[in-house]
Amino acid sequence: MKENKMDNIFWNDKFSTTPGLYGDQPNEFLKANIQQMPPGKILLPGEGEGRNALYAASLGWEVTAIDQSETGKNHCLKKAEKLGLHVDYHVCDARIHIPETESFDVVSLIYFHLPKEISTEVYSKFEKALKVGGTMIIEGFGKKQLQYQSGGPKNLEMLYDLSGLKSNFQNIKWHFEFEGTIHLNEGIGHVGEAHVIRLVGEKIKL
Repeated sequence: MKENKMDNIFWNDKFSTTPGLYGDQPNEFLKANIQQMPPGKILLPGEGEGRNALYAASLGWEVTAIDQSETGKNHCLKKAEKLGLHVDYHVCDARIHIPETESFDVVSLIYFHLPKEISTEVYSKFEKALKVGGTMIIEGFGKKQLQYQSGGPKNLEMLYDLSGLKSNFQNIKWHFEFEGTIHLNEGIGHVGEAHVIRLVGEKIKL
C-alpha cells in the first residue's frame, strides 16, 4: 500500500510505464475464496489497477477499492467501463480513509504491505469495517521473501511474520493459515518462487 506522497509518485510512475504490472487476472487465493461465497460487499485496500476488484465485481460483489495511485484507479475504471462493471474506487491515504464500521462482508488484503509504524492503526480500521461473521482474507510476502526476486518490499519490517500479522487482528478467528513457498505468475511484477503468508478468518464478537 502506498502511504506517502513519494510512494504515490512512485506507483503512479510504475503503473504509467508498465500498465498491467501485476496482470489482469485476480489473485488465485482471493479467487478461490470469494468464488464460493454468496456475493456481498467487499473492501479491497491497496488495489492498484483493479485486477481483484474487477473479478469480484464480475461475480456480483459490491466492490470498494482503495489505493493512493490515481493512475491505478484510472486503469481500473477504464477496464470496468468496457466490461460494464462498477467499482467504487477511492484514491486516498489508508490512515485517513475511514470505512463505515461493520459494513463489509469481506475485507481482503492482497500484498498490502505497510510500514511498521502505521500498520496496527490501519489494520484496526479495516477489522472494524468488517461485519461480525464476515471474512478476512490475506495474502502477502513473508520475511523470507528477501531471498527471492519475485517482488515485494525490500524492507524486512514491511514483510509479514505469521504470528505478528495475526496479532494485529484481535477479533478475527483464523480458520486457515499458510506460510511457505509458492510460484507466482501475476504480470511481470510477481513472477517466480515466493515466500508468502495466507490467512482466512471470521470476525467474532469477544
